[in-house]
Amino acid sequence: MGFEICIKWCKMSILNIFYSQYNWLWPLLFILMSCVSIFCLQNTKDKCGLLFLLLGGLVLIGVTYLNQDDRFLYSMNLSYNFVTFIKLFIVLAISVLWIFSGSELYSNRSPNPEAIGFYLTLGLVVCIYYSFFNHSQAMANTISFIILNSGLLILLCGVVLRFLQNKNFANVTLCLSIVLLVVQSLTMNQLYKYWGNNLNIFNWLWLYVLTFSILLTKQNYLLSELVKSWNKIDILNLQIHSMIDSSPFPIIIAKITNDKLLLVNTPAAQLFNISKKEAPFRKLKDLFVDEANRQNFFTQLEKEHEVQDYDLMVCNLVNAAPFWLSVSAKTIEYNHEMAIYMAFQDITQRKKREAGLQSQADKDPLTLAWNRRYFEKLVPECIKECLKKSQNFSLLMLDADKFKNINDTYGHKFGDKVLIELANICHNSLRTDDIVARFGGEEFVVFLNNTDSDSALKVAERLRQNIESSTIEDDNANAIQFTVSIGVVSSEKTASLDVLLRQVDDAMYLAKKRGRNQVALYDEKAAQTVLNQKTRHQHELDVHPIFQNEENEEISLLDSYDSKIL
Repeated sequence: MGFEICIKWCKMSILNIFYSQYNWLWPLLFILMSCVSIFCLQNTKDKCGLLFLLLGGLVLIGVTYLNQDDRFLYSMNLSYNFVTFIKLFIVLAISVLWIFSGSELYSNRSPNPEAIGFYLTLGLVVCIYYSFFNHSQAMANTISFIILNSGLLILLCGVVLRFLQNKNFANVTLCLSIVLLVVQSLTMNQLYKYWGNNLNIFNWLWLYVLTFSILLTKQNYLLSELVKSWNKIDILNLQIHSMIDSSPFPIIIAKITNDKLLLVNTPAAQLFNISKKEAPFRKLKDLFVDEANRQNFFTQLEKEHEVQDYDLMVCNLVNAAPFWLSVSAKTIEYNHEMAIYMAFQDITQRKKREAGLQSQADKDPLTLAWNRRYFEKLVPECIKECLKKSQNFSLLMLDADKFKNINDTYGHKFGDKVLIELANICHNSLRTDDIVARFGGEEFVVFLNNTDSDSALKVAERLRQNIESSTIEDDNANAIQFTVSIGVVSSEKTASLDVLLRQVDDAMYLAKKRGRNQVALYDEKAAQTVLNQKTRHQHELDVHPIFQNEENEEISLLDSYDSKIL
């Protein structure tokens, strides 16, 4: 018994939703929802068509109530004929709204103005004629039925054609709402009565279905716009790929997270000798040669998010041949992930020219040994490394014996050959990390890394013997020999380069005073004695000391160095 009461109460509650006599809130609420749902469409192209459909349906609901109870019209002292005309005119307005709705929903444009004007004129003539001149209630109902359903038929055709063009659930519910309107128009004059109520249930069912259809239409519109946006993005990506690929400069886009190559244009593929198919299986780090240079580049990119004209040494991925590129890079978002955009310019030839110019600036053009300026720049760094490792180092100073006589006897070209041969023997007799520099004239200085005084003496003696045993042909094909005097000094007592240069110069002077063609280790007492004799001898001469030296003894280029106290 209780279950039957519950079922009966549920049925009555559901029916109360549709019947205004029991509850006006639900009808008003759904009318409001239908109106708001129209304006939620915003810029959707179906907005006008659905708005006309809603207005026509709401007016039809009003006509339903009017047919049920038209006493308020008569309360305004209107004649029976005029009331009939008002009803027919409202039906004509509904028909026009539905014609506009069908045209907008099918083709998204208003119907032909001339056709609408003709339809309105014909409808007004019919309404006036059957309201005032040939009045018959049965004929008026027939005319109302014809006018109303003609507009509804046009609307239904438009919606059906729309459904055939795009079969989706939104158009299905839209067709269902039109079917409900058709049922409403067919039963408008046949009043259904439930518990004494005269409101047709199809009025509110139509509102619910139409609201649902509008919301689905909005959803489909948003989905279609999203698809269009993705299509535009795909088109833009294709355009970007085409632009990057047609660029004359090599361009690479790589992932930041795993360093994989995402995009390699044709010039970049040719530059690194890789195909576009294998590019996704390559990593950006495979292109770099110098790891420290690579780390410095990425550190700068991470800090500033952009790097301009950064010189990088890279390699060909097939034969690992290194070459130089100028890189401009920037962090970008590519396919919804962070990436590095890199544009390259080959500067290998420029680097070669720079290296050539640097070599010209750092090397003696005749002997290709390092010049004095570069020696004084490079050796202090080498001394720092030796001190860090607690290693000794040594200096040798070589001076060609009686070089002025060689120039005077055989000519300056032969003297140049002597200097070139002297430099070549030094390079061939020493280690690759030893530094040979021409200090000027016929003097050469050698820096021996990780060498004490005993080892330096052995190296110097071997070098002296190699030079003594060498020969140079003059213009007459005669084999000419030359010798050198070598001074040796080690860092066992001091690591000051200025002091060691003075000491090795004094040691070389000792070797010359002892008869030339020999090696002399720096001895402070012996060097001081010889220096005092040299000074006294210069004061005893009447000529200028420079010219006196030129006539009688070799002049050291280090005579201008200030004396240092150890």
